Formats: sequence, C-alpha cells, structure tokens
Amino acid sequence: MPTDPTVISLPRPGGKPKTVRALSAAINALPPGSGDWRVEGVIGLYVRVGPHSKSFRLQRRIGGRLVVRVLGPMSLAQARRLAMREWARLKPTAPEGKITLEQAWERFLEERELAPKTQALYRYNLERYLGEWRRRTLEDLGADRAGVRHLCHRLSRRHGKAIASQVLRMFRAVYNYFRRIQPELPETPTVAVDLPALQSRDWALGPEELRAWWAAVQQLRSPLKRMFWLTVLLTGARRGSVEALRWSDIDFARGTVHFATAKAGRTYTVPACGRLLELLRRWREQAPETEAGWVFPSPQKPDAHIVAARDEKRGVVSAHHLRHTYRTVLAELGATPDQARLLLGHSLGGDVSRGYITPHLVVESLRPLAEAVAARYAKLLGWSSDETGP
Repeated sequence: MPTDPTVISLPRPGGKPKTVRALSAAINALPPGSGDWRVEGVIGLYVRVGPHSKSFRLQRRIGGRLVVRVLGPMSLAQARRLAMREWARLKPTAPEGKITLEQAWERFLEERELAPKTQALYRYNLERYLGEWRRRTLEDLGADRAGVRHLCHRLSRRHGKAIASQVLRMFRAVYNYFRRIQPELPETPTVAVDLPALQSRDWALGPEELRAWWAAVQQLRSPLKRMFWLTVLLTGARRGSVEALRWSDIDFARGTVHFATAKAGRTYTVPACGRLLELLRRWREQAPETEAGWVFPSPQKPDAHIVAARDEKRGVVSAHHLRHTYRTVLAELGATPDQARLLLGHSLGGDVSRGYITPHLVVESLRPLAEAVAARYAKLLGWSSDETGP
C-alpha cells in the first residue's frame, strides 16, 4: 500500500459513473475488467476493476481542483479508513485551528459506531443539504441561530418536514458531540427552532389491501421473488435483513431464523412458523446454489444476494408495509410490547428492567405468537389449514 500517493490534477471526467454498494461482497462480485466504479456512501472513493485485480483511488474537488490519490489494491475497510485520513489532511484548515463542520462530521462518523447505511445517510445529508456550511466553524455556526432557523424553514418548504427534521437532528448530534469536547462552544443553535414533529406512518395493510398484495405476489414470474415476499410477510423483518439471509442462518432443527443483518447492527433470532419452515425447505431444493450460501441469490451478479428488492410497479407494496402489518397483527393478538420488540428485532433499551432481558433465552416462548400471526394471514388469504404452504 503506497504511503505517500501522488497528488494529480485532472479534468473532471464526463458521464455518470457506475456505482457499487460499500460492501465487501458487492465489490468482490464486480465483473473482471468492468472498469471504474464509485463506492456508494464513501465520498470520493472509487475502485477500478481490471482483468486480474482491483485498485482503489480517491477523487474529489478540493480548493477548486480535482485531486486524485491512488491507494492501490487493499480491502474495502482499509480504503475507507485511508480515505477519511487523507481527506482530513487535504481539507483546508479552519481559521486559527478551529474545527469546521465538515471536519467535525467526519470525526463524528469515525469515532461513533454507526451502521454503514447510517454513515452513508449522514454523509449524503452533509453534501446535499449542508454544503454551504461545511467550511464554517462550529463556533461560527453556534452563534448563528437565525441562520439555523432560516435553514429549517427552507428545507421544510423545498424538501418537506421529514428532511428538515432529519438534517437538523444530525447536525445537532454532531454539534453536541463536539461540545462535550469543547465546552466553550455556544449552546446548539437548533434550540432556536422547533424541529418538525413527524407523525407515525399508518402503513399496516387492512384485510382487503393484504389480499390485493397476495394477488400481486402470485403474479410475479420469479419463484425467488415470491419466496422472498412470503419470508418478509411471515417474519415482519426488514427488506435488507431478508435479502442477506444465508442458509446457515436458518436452523431447521430448532425452527429459527437468525437475521445477521439488521438496523444499527442489532442481530436477532426469531422462531419461524411451521408454514415458513416448510416453504423454505421446498425453496432450498430449487434455489440456485452459491458459494456464500445465499437464500435469495442475485440473478444478475454471481455469488451475491438480491439487493433493493422492489415490486411496487407490479402491485407489491414495500417490505416496511408488511413490517407495520406484522406489528399491528401482534397488537391484535395481545402481544406485549417486549414480545413485539423481540419478534421485530427492535431495541430493548428504554429502561433498566427491559435491558435485563436476554433475547436468545426467550425465543421459544415467542413461537405461539409467530404461529398465531401465520394463522391470521392464512385465514385472511384463504391458505389451506395445514403447514404445507399457501
């Protein structure tokens, strides 16, 4: 790995670059000789895929010129760490050594344990909505309450209250993180605004909507997609958690499903209803085999799993609607809040007593609820009463 890469000034390349997710598996699956790819969620990071090797580089405009740093062959994790260090060194320093918002933002992401998707969202919001503030110091921003009020109103008007609330909450988190280090900073300027309150989304499907969803799923040509959506329905899991399932995550003997990919890095295990286990057994007999053992392998990329599975154009609503539906059915069945949290992989934080629950010790006690949800779906959708599947 080069320790002092050459800085080169180049003209801005034309055309929109191909993108790849910031996952080692996704990068490893790139076809040999496919050229340059921009790594999503890591600003300025590119990978060049040659016939026999892959090489990372940094590319970004600094001080009005396009700067390129060749990093060379390395792992994605090494490239990410080196990217943060290099950009921190190359960025213009703040006046009198004071930290800028951009520098604080990067340090916050480097020092906090955040999921890759959360990090990518933080970086996107900085670039997209706080671009004019990046080189301002925290001290300057702390004194600019009027500017923060103006930003909040502008974002709400142009992009909606959800975006305004998300961006300002992230700004507040970064600012307060550094205020603990530099107590002389003014109070966070977000105190000058009432952050827009967001109403919870009523996304659960009623009986007729659920029947329409099932009719649309049955029309999908791909058996993989049909099995994918049934797995989402019968577990209430997030789309990304189901996409990343491996056969090793499914314990047919114990009757459980382990979600190794989940929000905020929280992995969790749930009891699988008998209907889902039988469907998965059938699917394993016909599913394409992959070296990594994906339950839902990608039809396009060898040895990768499906990504961003969506079929809204075919009448299949998003996975989060099914997650809301699962939670609503649990409420109808009288599940306690803790039981619902465990089945959906939600955080058990909030009070000391709840934090004492050891999830893997209570998995079996949740099985009756998982079976009851499946039975409710079977009744609504007209499935047979046995466990051989819809």
